[in-house]
Amino acid sequence: MSAAVAADDKSTLEWLNPPALKPGDTIAFAAPAGPAVMAPLREYAKTLEKAGYKVIIPKGIEERGQGYLGGTDDQRADELNKFIRDPKVRAIFPVRGGYGLTRIIDRIDYAALRKDPKIIIGYSDLTALHLAVAHEARVITFHSPMPMAGLGENDKAEYTFAGRAFRRAVFADQYRQGQQGFVVATPEDRKPETLVKGKASGRLLGGNLTLICSTLGTPYAIQPKGAILFIEDVNEAPYRVDRSLSQLRLAGILDQVAGVVVGSFTSKEPAEREETDRVLREYFAKSKVPVILNYPIGHTPLNATVPHGGLVELDADEAVLKVLENPVRLDNGSQQ
Repeated sequence: MSAAVAADDKSTLEWLNPPALKPGDTIAFAAPAGPAVMAPLREYAKTLEKAGYKVIIPKGIEERGQGYLGGTDDQRADELNKFIRDPKVRAIFPVRGGYGLTRIIDRIDYAALRKDPKIIIGYSDLTALHLAVAHEARVITFHSPMPMAGLGENDKAEYTFAGRAFRRAVFADQYRQGQQGFVVATPEDRKPETLVKGKASGRLLGGNLTLICSTLGTPYAIQPKGAILFIEDVNEAPYRVDRSLSQLRLAGILDQVAGVVVGSFTSKEPAEREETDRVLREYFAKSKVPVILNYPIGHTPLNATVPHGGLVELDADEAVLKVLENPVRLDNGSQQ
């Protein structure tokens, strides 16, 4: 049974931001989706420990895999809840995506997370958890690379941008006292494209398109009214992307958002990528809200970290996304 915040209270809840990470904090690795592989986890843990952080890698995390799952539903839900409830743990780093969150998001202790907000990261299948946390607890999380998907490759040049963007978003030493917000950096040689001009602000919500659609009709569905929607996906045939966008349109999602950020839609075949691009343009070219394309986010080495649930401004004229308020607290006390 879900330990969600009472439904009557959700509409009045203020958004909470977790404390930024600082040396001495404890970071817990978890496998709530696909199975873990120990070698890259140990390597990334060493990087964090050299920087002064404590890292928890659950015992047996590699051995408990169940096919495409990182453990039984009980194991994966209990692990997340254990770290959510542990006051010493200041961040939860799911090690990878894959599949599995939709099997357990109704078993997460969202009330405990709201009582003690902590950083939760990830992308791909983690979209389901981001949406559920946004709906049930109103805590800002981070759509970002993960230890086995981008963060562990910090020694490779193509992941330099992703590592820098991740540090910018969640670590305390990246924020100056009194500073509020920042422009999300993009690579110099990959400027996003303006499709529909204009400016809009709202809460940044979304992630993987397939997972957004998978949670429609559930208690954890995206709440689109006034939001800046961002979407990405990987290796989906053009007709499947079309079908998902059609579902969003028919569900009224696209009529309620204040702006759209289209991230990376990667395909193995160039012809499929071109057809997917055509589909995306067909759906959004006549949008009544600002839209930008080819934003560096998703299943790509150029994967920017953005605050899911954070207040942002989309300036489609300049193809810029600006975080208006710090998504993290610079102290462990009251909200800024």
